[in-house]
Amino acid sequence: MSEGFAESVTSEAPVSVTPELLNRPVSPEQSTSPDAELLKTKLNLANQHAKQAKKDADDARQRMSQLEEQLKRMEEQQQATVQKSLEDQGQFKELYQQERQRNKELEARYLSETAGLKGDLEQERQGRQQESLRAAALGQISQANAVNPQQLYSLLQTGLRMDDEGNPVLLNGGVEQPLGDYLQHLKQSTEWQHHFSASGARGMGASPAASVAPGMDNPYRSKNLTAALKLEIENPELAAALKAEAARG
Repeated sequence: MSEGFAESVTSEAPVSVTPELLNRPVSPEQSTSPDAELLKTKLNLANQHAKQAKKDADDARQRMSQLEEQLKRMEEQQQATVQKSLEDQGQFKELYQQERQRNKELEARYLSETAGLKGDLEQERQGRQQESLRAAALGQISQANAVNPQQLYSLLQTGLRMDDEGNPVLLNGGVEQPLGDYLQHLKQSTEWQHHFSASGARGMGASPAASVAPGMDNPYRSKNLTAALKLEIENPELAAALKAEAARG
């Protein structure tokens, strides 16, 4: 581009003046004629124009070189800016990934704490339900004139449930039976009459039946040591009552 511009500048010189042209001899008539003087003037101007054109062309080439250098620096600066922008984007991506991972950890922690809270609430609900069942069952056992309501409750505890209306029932042979009805049945049973102080119990001297509770085998009578050990761990009060029942024969 600089060379083409220089060529266009130098091509504007109208005349190329050489030493031979200036030193060519002229006749006395020619040297003093107006045409000769005019020719010399034109030749001097042409020579000056040629020198100025060459100088302008050199200046133009120099300016073009400076512009090319500036353009190169601008391109390098632009490339560095683009690279820096890409590096910054990479940093933002890393920060985004870190923030995303932190959010995942917070979400997992929230779910874990929520699950633990739900578990605690469920345990508390079951505890309140069990306490309500215990209070209701002890109330009905006391109304049935039990000698030791707490002991009788412990003997029946494994089969006690709460129905949909909040009343205590006892699971007897796979069937839910109202606790009040079941207690009336026990009061008429020779195996359980000693737990009540009511006068309706019969057969005080009769031999105990094979089981201490309806539908339940006495592991101490059947010599089922595994069942006896399990019962002693899960319900030691019932185990003690069954063991005493077995000892009475």
